[in-house]
Amino acid sequence: MTIFGGIIINTTYILFPLTIYLIYSAYTKNLDIKEKIIVLELALYSSLYMLIRYGVMFKTIYPALLFNIPLLISFIKNKKITAIIISIILIIFNYTRFHFSIGLLIVEYTLYLFFYFILKNQDRKIFSIINSCIIIRILTMTYQTLFYIMPNSSFFNSFKYIFFSSMLFIFFSYLIMFILNTSENIVNYNSTLNELNREKEIRQSLFKITHEVKNPLAVCKGYLDMLNNEGTDNYEKYIPVISKEINRTLTLMDDFLDYTKIKVAKEDTDICLLLEEIKEELIPLLKRYNIKSEFIIPDDELYLDLDYNRIKQVFINIYKNSIEAKKDNMRIIMKVYKKNNQLVIKVSDNGIGMSKDTLEHIGENFYTTKQNGTGLGVSLSKEIINLHNGKMYYKSVENKGTDVFIELPVK
Repeated sequence: MTIFGGIIINTTYILFPLTIYLIYSAYTKNLDIKEKIIVLELALYSSLYMLIRYGVMFKTIYPALLFNIPLLISFIKNKKITAIIISIILIIFNYTRFHFSIGLLIVEYTLYLFFYFILKNQDRKIFSIINSCIIIRILTMTYQTLFYIMPNSSFFNSFKYIFFSSMLFIFFSYLIMFILNTSENIVNYNSTLNELNREKEIRQSLFKITHEVKNPLAVCKGYLDMLNNEGTDNYEKYIPVISKEINRTLTLMDDFLDYTKIKVAKEDTDICLLLEEIKEELIPLLKRYNIKSEFIIPDDELYLDLDYNRIKQVFINIYKNSIEAKKDNMRIIMKVYKKNNQLVIKVSDNGIGMSKDTLEHIGENFYTTKQNGTGLGVSLSKEIINLHNGKMYYKSVENKGTDVFIELPVK
């Protein structure tokens, strides 16, 4: 088998568990954030296990360079504990398999962690982390080549080996990250579209219910008008019909209330990580509508009692309303910060805004300024936030934009 063939096989071992993770995320309904994290971590451990157990290696370590990629992915996905565990496994593997200096290995993987904690809050952290890992790997590999792998080779042969290894690691690191990020964007985009389609189905159901309720009410009104005009002569004839239509209306309303009854299933959730997940799902949709976006989310771990799917529903609705308020050079900014014992999530857009009259009535059931709106989206979102012991309110200036504030109590 050629070295290139071994590299392709090792790349397959990396991508196969990650592909299973993406398929599972795409086809599993109501996948909460904790379950998604666990599945991703299992995929990373599986990739590393398959590389160590079945990976192709030669006298050179070209294919073994790819063993660091699961560690790189754990950095990109902010899986600190997973990154530490993978680092320990790789130190042991490289020491026992290639007999590299244990001290050098500890320094190398400590530097990976050190630069990760420095760079994780940067705007372009993905590229910064990848580049820092590549530089550390190249420097370490240069030392290993000169003193362990090819200690007696000429300068030209050593340089050729280091150059080829470096290009190989750079190419496949970016290739695998590109494949993973592109696949995740497709999955997240489809997930967001499914949420919007679900809301569309609810709206259509509401219109059907409204139509069904309107008919018996019209019948009742017609018979009451006849009673008013004709007196009590046909009382015994009309009243049973009116009673029957009223009972049918009540049955329809009971069915509708059961269908739309709001329930929340709270669990201990890292709100910052949750918002990062929502961000990844929204970005492809915003790009589709040519809307610039910015997400200012702290990297801290902050746990609240939340229903992941319900909170996600709230933000999908907020961003949907902003998208529908679209104008040229549209921009939406999410900012997260603490205020006393509250976590404040502010979503601002520079759309068409709202008049004072609209702002006063926003959130009222069935109040809407949209031609095909139902007036239930904001009302439903406010109710969900209320069930989380928080509050949701709006500030808006017509033709300038709208700010949506969500405040949730911090544990």
